[in-house]
Amino acid sequence: MTETIDIVGKAPETEGAAARGPGRPGGDESRARIVEAAGRLFADRSFDGVSVRELAQAAAVNAAAINYHFGGKEALYHEVLRQLIADTEPFFRIILEGLGKGLAQAKDDRAALARVAATLVRSLLTGVLGDESARWQMPLLLREFHHPSSEFPMLIRERINPVHDAVGGLVSAATGTDPKSPETKLLTANLIGQCMMFRVARGLVMARLDWDEYTPERIELVVRTITPRVLAMLDLPRDALIGGEAAI
Repeated sequence: MTETIDIVGKAPETEGAAARGPGRPGGDESRARIVEAAGRLFADRSFDGVSVRELAQAAAVNAAAINYHFGGKEALYHEVLRQLIADTEPFFRIILEGLGKGLAQAKDDRAALARVAATLVRSLLTGVLGDESARWQMPLLLREFHHPSSEFPMLIRERINPVHDAVGGLVSAATGTDPKSPETKLLTANLIGQCMMFRVARGLVMARLDWDEYTPERIELVVRTITPRVLAMLDLPRDALIGGEAAI
């Protein structure tokens, strides 16, 4: 401005694209192909690290098509982030709806809150580490975390705030702090950050554990390792997990 994921490869050329050739802008299909290719390149190399020519080449269009569809590279980046928000909505919506339901049922039952927290950790880790459909979306989101662009306020408003506010509700219920207090927000960032770290520091984790990818068994190991630490941070009972996790 997150691996076994191909974030630099050229988007596959469809039969329609081959018939048109790279010189014609095309329609919705061409626009979608540009967004997909741009997402991969921006995630891998940053906004400034990719030229318009490289974007066009990766999408199998000419440079004029980018201006035709988006009005320039900056506008294209905006549309890529809007696509990121749309693509990640189903994943986060399921988690947030389940979290809200779990908190409503748990109320002040600390064992139930522990199960809700454990399920949240599992959902975040399995989604962040095991969802291969997030080809470039999660890597680009993480890049924005580290190097915020002028589009970052949109991500804060439409993607990050809803997630942090919902998880903050769990933190508040577990710790008794005000949901809007700095302490709650810091603990919320800590909780989410512990899960995201395994995607951010994937290379380090792979090297230290002599892994080559996150298999289901390895993700399960991460979940079992991190969950008790999150419960300890929230001062929630670990033995509550014997009864199983809450349904999120």
